[in-house]
Amino acid sequence: MHGKKKTTTGPLLLRVALILLCMTLFSTSMLSGLYAKYTAKNNGEDSARVAKFNVTADWEDVTVVASSVQTNGEYQFTVTNNSEVAITYDLVITFPGGIPAYLQASLPGKEASISGNTITFSKVASLAPSTTGTQHTLTFTMDLEKFTQPATGESYEETLTFTATIRCTQID
Repeated sequence: MHGKKKTTTGPLLLRVALILLCMTLFSTSMLSGLYAKYTAKNNGEDSARVAKFNVTADWEDVTVVASSVQTNGEYQFTVTNNSEVAITYDLVITFPGGIPAYLQASLPGKEASISGNTITFSKVASLAPSTTGTQHTLTFTMDLEKFTQPATGESYEETLTFTATIRCTQID
């Protein structure tokens, strides 16, 4: 008697599908583990502090007088740097009524630039943090030939009105 052959395609197909499902699950878990190794999360914070900037100038309280007999006048000042940074500073002198024609201003070792009613001495000095600078003497020289005197020939004097400003710049 001849028997019928049994076909086993049904269970074979089921076995292949189960094997593919297991391999997919295994590879997905392996891929997830690898991906997790290359991701990171960090937390942190930072802060910054601004350096203190504190510069003072001490001025000699003096009245500078131009006269038909006086040839110069002096004005003294000292700059102190109480900052945490080094500075350089300029001296700016402004004459509200304009610079008199007979007047010249000088600061030892410094050149002046004149613009309108302002005389500027650039980079007068540099100061390290927390230091007092040397005393500077600004000299006003009067050119007597340009000084306008009264027609009567009497002596004449005029008070110079000006504003002196220290303009500071941080250099470090």
